[in-house]
Amino acid sequence: MREGSSKPRFIVDAMLGNMISWLRILGYDTLYWEGDDKKLIEVAMKEDRIILTMDRDLALIAARNGLEAFLIPNNEASRILAELSKRYGISLEFDPYETRCPVCNHLLEMVNAESREEWICPSCGKKYWKGSHWRNIMKTIMDARRERARRRP
Repeated sequence: MREGSSKPRFIVDAMLGNMISWLRILGYDTLYWEGDDKKLIEVAMKEDRIILTMDRDLALIAARNGLEAFLIPNNEASRILAELSKRYGISLEFDPYETRCPVCNHLLEMVNAESREEWICPSCGKKYWKGSHWRNIMKTIMDARRERARRRP
C-alpha cells in the first residue's frame, strides 16, 4: 500500500470484471484491466496495487516481480469479498462518504435529493441512489460477512 494510505488499492483482470463494482461501492480504488499482462504488472508496480486474478500465470509473474497477487479460485462475489476482508482487511461496511463510481472509479459526492440519498460522480456525471437493486447489494455484502465469520479460526 502507498505510504499514508490505509486502504489497499487493487487492479483486477478482465476475468473478474464483476468485482470492480463491488470493490468500488465499498470505497476501494480499483482499476479494471483488459490489456496485456506485462502492462498490468507495470501499472501494479508503479501504483502499488494488489492484483486480483483467476490467471495462474499472471499470479506467478506478479510474484516473481515482488508484487502482491491474489489468485482467485471462483467468481462468486460474496466469497471473494470475504477472502479480501480476511487477507487485506477490506471493510464489508458501506460508507456513503467513501463510495466510488462503479463506472469510472472516482469518489462520489453525496447529495440529499427529494426524500432520498443520492450520489453524483463529479467525473462522469452518473447518478446513483438506493433503488430496488439495493436489497441485492446488501444481501451480497451480508453473505460476505457471514462467510468471513465462518472462516475465522
